[in-house]
Amino acid sequence: MERLRSEALPKTKRLAKRREFLRVYETGHKQFSRYTVLFVAANGLAHSRLGITATKKLGKANVRNRLKRWTREIYRRNREPLGLDALALDIVVNVKPNAAQTSFQEFSRDLGRGLERMLTATAARS
Repeated sequence: MERLRSEALPKTKRLAKRREFLRVYETGHKQFSRYTVLFVAANGLAHSRLGITATKKLGKANVRNRLKRWTREIYRRNREPLGLDALALDIVVNVKPNAAQTSFQEFSRDLGRGLERMLTATAARS
C-alpha cells in the first residue's frame, strides 16, 4: 500500500513568532486586494514563508479558521505556478472582515491575483 504524502505547508515554511510578523510589517511592502492585505519582505532564506492573520473582526473562531484554511490552500496551489518556493520572501496575509461573506472561488481569485501583483511589484523593486 502506498503512503500518501502530506500536502500541508511544512513548519519551516510558516511564520509563527510575533517578531517575524512585526519585521515583515515594518520592513515589507503592502499590496491591497478586495479581501486581503498582503505584506512582503525579503527573508534571507532559501525559500518563502507564509503567515496569516485573521482578527476577531472576521467573526467567530470557525469563520476565522475557515478563512485561514482557505488562505493556506490557495497559497499551496499557487506556490508552484508562481515560483514562490524559489523566492526568499516572507509573506503575511491579513484577511479583511468582508472576506467572511464571500465564497471560496471569489476569495481564491482575489488572493491569487493579489499574489501575482505582489510578485510583479517585488520584481520591479529588485
